[in-house]
Amino acid sequence: MLQLMNSRLLYWVLLGVFCTLNLLDGHSTYQVLKPYYYHRERNPVARWVFRRMGLPQGIVVFKAIILGMLIPAMSYYAAHDPFTINIVLVVSGVVFTLVVLHNYRVYNRIKEERLR
Repeated sequence: MLQLMNSRLLYWVLLGVFCTLNLLDGHSTYQVLKPYYYHRERNPVARWVFRRMGLPQGIVVFKAIILGMLIPAMSYYAAHDPFTINIVLVVSGVVFTLVVLHNYRVYNRIKEERLR
């Protein structure tokens, strides 16, 4: 297990999962916030960007900036210490999975309320 966590191949797999979860977070966020329900966004920086740029442009720009900074930093770090960055990616994968699931639950609740 220790050797697997120190693997660069695992890093690329986890990075792919991280990017996929970020795409799902962007989609689920859009579903919850559309058309103009910015107050539902819990991240104040993201909320500010979304209000300034609108949806979906604000989501795309916000995610592009965040991923544009994180991916090179993680890749640099993975070249020197893949074990630690793999742990970070596993933890962030769990957190993002919970965020995405929460967003889709909120979206389903909103959708049901609209049908009433």
